[in-house]
Amino acid sequence: MQLSLASWSLRDWFRRNVQPLSLLEFPRLARREFGLELVELNSVFFQLDDPDHPGPSPPRRRFLDDLAAAVQQAGVGVACLTIDHHGDLSSLDEAARRQAVAQHAKWIAVCRLLRCPRMRANSGGKGQDPISEAHLAACAKSFAQLAGAAGREGVTVLMENHWGVSESAERMVAVLSAVASPHCGALADFRNWPAGTDPIAGLRLIAPFTRYAHAKFLRFDGRGEDPDFDTASAVRTLRSAGFDGPWGIEYEGPADPAEGVRRSQALLSRYLG
Repeated sequence: MQLSLASWSLRDWFRRNVQPLSLLEFPRLARREFGLELVELNSVFFQLDDPDHPGPSPPRRRFLDDLAAAVQQAGVGVACLTIDHHGDLSSLDEAARRQAVAQHAKWIAVCRLLRCPRMRANSGGKGQDPISEAHLAACAKSFAQLAGAAGREGVTVLMENHWGVSESAERMVAVLSAVASPHCGALADFRNWPAGTDPIAGLRLIAPFTRYAHAKFLRFDGRGEDPDFDTASAVRTLRSAGFDGPWGIEYEGPADPAEGVRRSQALLSRYLG
């Protein structure tokens, strides 16, 4: 059973005004406080050369070296890098699409430095209505280019069900099937589906492509279950397609983050066995 702690679970700690958590402290905290040996790092918590322009700005080299040392000293592995605010990979403007690919591609070297085998890139297409076949073609072209570059470094590029193109499981399947690369897959998030749709049905469609999962929980009842989600079915659906980890804990509820992570960990472990 491979469990990973998503840094996004502790986003309130990273963003607090007094003594904010640093990503350099996160690997040790994940191991010491939660007993986890894998972490997921979000690009928004990295120190950049130009924080006001995260897309074109590279991470600070000294920060990356310190982060690699912190990961090693904590005795954890980096399961995945999740990249945000780096351009629209489904843009119909070819220059903008190419720029988005280049801005995402710089994180492949970061994966190599941190010995991280996975990188999540958002599909793009946010706010586009309707999503057209041209958007799907642009998205597939972008992910194919990223997968080609990532594969040479032993990294797999993942698309998460999130928004835009990837709001629809059917569109995700279409894009990932078009890319058809062993270095491109899905990050299956339990909850990131449009309201009113069946999340288990969505997971079932993308399960064959899944290489990493976000076990997202929002609240817990007296039995330790998330009453608004069928955790058992989600785990069973992904496992039945051959996926068995890593499972990234991503707590997004209103409770204390540490408590939310621990309860998420307990609930997920209940069904993973």
